[in-house]
Amino acid sequence: MQQRLRRPASAESKGWRPLFLPLLVIAVGVALFFDSALLGGVVMAIGYIWLATLSLPLALAVYVVLSPFPLGIIVYHHKLDVSDFMALVMALRLVALSRKKEAESLWGRFMGSPFWRPLAFLLILSVLSLATALSHSTTVIKILEYVEFFVVIVAVARHAKLDEQQWKPVIAGLFGIASVLALYGFYQFLFQVGPASHVVDAHHIRADAVFGQPNAFGGYEALVFPLVLALLAYGPAWTKRWWAWVTTFLVALSIIDSFSRGAWVGSVFAVAAMGAVAWVARGRQMIHRRFVIPGILIPVVVFLFIDVLGKTNLSHSAWVLSNSTGGEISSTVGSVLNPKGNFDTRQRLLIWKAALAALRHHPFLGVGLGGFQHYLVLHPQPRLRAVPTAHNLYLEWGADLGVLGILAAVWLEWSWLKNAVGGVVARARSLSAFEFAMGIGALGAIVSFIVHNWVDVLIDHGVVVPLLLALAVVWALRSRNDTRSDR
Repeated sequence: MQQRLRRPASAESKGWRPLFLPLLVIAVGVALFFDSALLGGVVMAIGYIWLATLSLPLALAVYVVLSPFPLGIIVYHHKLDVSDFMALVMALRLVALSRKKEAESLWGRFMGSPFWRPLAFLLILSVLSLATALSHSTTVIKILEYVEFFVVIVAVARHAKLDEQQWKPVIAGLFGIASVLALYGFYQFLFQVGPASHVVDAHHIRADAVFGQPNAFGGYEALVFPLVLALLAYGPAWTKRWWAWVTTFLVALSIIDSFSRGAWVGSVFAVAAMGAVAWVARGRQMIHRRFVIPGILIPVVVFLFIDVLGKTNLSHSAWVLSNSTGGEISSTVGSVLNPKGNFDTRQRLLIWKAALAALRHHPFLGVGLGGFQHYLVLHPQPRLRAVPTAHNLYLEWGADLGVLGILAAVWLEWSWLKNAVGGVVARARSLSAFEFAMGIGALGAIVSFIVHNWVDVLIDHGVVVPLLLALAVVWALRSRNDTRSDR
């Protein structure tokens, strides 16, 4: 007891007072950024380094909040996001922690996840793709992004294990920023705040918040939805309060008004998978009203609400006639039955054809990670209106990394799913309410990502963050199970 009393208290144990000043410095830096990106970035950097030395979970929470926003500076014709710098600071902090006596090794901290083998395979392929890359700088930047996302951020989030107090600021940051973006997206939808290319229901537009693309916005919110649903349905008392219901409604609203059919379908599969695994783990009593109402009823009500609201012209102007909310469902079915009869599907077919051509021409190492868009510039496709991603993660990695890139995608996602299910089912009865809820939510986010990535590519700043938190939860659960099994 005396030794415990002599141990110096952490900043978190002293309350918010030691953390207020670095947070204030970061806030000042954000405000200055809009006048001077360089000055604001420097101030933010000072505050963030200070914060990371005091509280790694709170530093992660700030990263989660700021990652969707396109804050950055141009360095040698490439944009360096503020979130990239934050990831570097957190990585250095983890390295410093690993040097302490009896701490985990560097490998254990960063690459000790249960899915390290397919991840290492993907990263090695990415490095090898430099040999055939159409743009070496693009490929190097993409490799660094993947290391930031799947190595650093997952490791930082996993460092908190599944301690409720350490996860609270991260959860608050994720749900808070998702709710704010949802409100902004709803404002866009109501008053046509966006480009004509996003028009829907004649009087409105598809919401994209700050992501620039509705599919990215819908995908982001669809990754958040399983996490808030699981905590509301299965979490401890503090996660079942009014704010969780409000967050659920707003996130569901943003999924619908983004009109991202990939997000819609991904959410349906996510909820189904969550219910099935919860039933298997703890019995049919887990499919109760706290799961059914927020997971099924609220999205249906929101869908009908947006469909009715779509007929109301609040901007007193009309653009070209386009699909309604209900029309998006019928067009989704129609695009499957008659692909050539739907414009979006025709465009995707052209993109997929180009990705297959890139794979055929570069079957072994591809055109370099992130190089598919360069391939489209060099080999323009008639009738293709833009130079997008492959709108399919598997074809994207196939074009970028060759045939083995597709194998990497399948292997990696299978490992995520297997460990997500195993982490919950293996010791479902011994998990706390928080651990069980986070495990079920992580599974839902992974399923949503896998399904949506058949028609989009969601690995980008901000968009991918909820998935990274879900992977950290799976890692923490598997580590917890392995530790218990060794006792």
